[in-house]
Amino acid sequence: MHRPRYSYSPFGRRGATVVELALVAPVFFLIIFGVIEFGRAVMVKQSLAEAARAGARTAALATTLNLDTAESSARSHLRQTMTDSFDLNECRVSISPGSLDDLDSGTDVTATVEVDFNDVSWIAPSFMKDLVLRGEASMTRE
Repeated sequence: MHRPRYSYSPFGRRGATVVELALVAPVFFLIIFGVIEFGRAVMVKQSLAEAARAGARTAALATTLNLDTAESSARSHLRQTMTDSFDLNECRVSISPGSLDDLDSGTDVTATVEVDFNDVSWIAPSFMKDLVLRGEASMTRE
């Protein structure tokens, strides 16, 4: 019986598959970890923006007379949304203007909540070590 000249053998490409996997796997995992890290950064940024809104909302009330109440409102909101994801003491909360007790009605109040990317990242690349994630909100004082 005559054998065909070019026959397909399922065992002949075993080495090629291993080489292809060795070339593609590092790139694949790099992309996967990059997508996870980017998604986490977006999640943290959204939580910071929501905390800034909560702080600005509290500071905009006519009954709020000191900044500590607005700052604690922002930190409380972060504590609820970011349960044990990172150390909340690393977050910086600031409210401007610097005093609320003699602030006129109709004045804009701005709350800013920020954190360094290194403090919230699982695998921070070296070129992103100086990145700061920031959430900011402004509201008009009642």
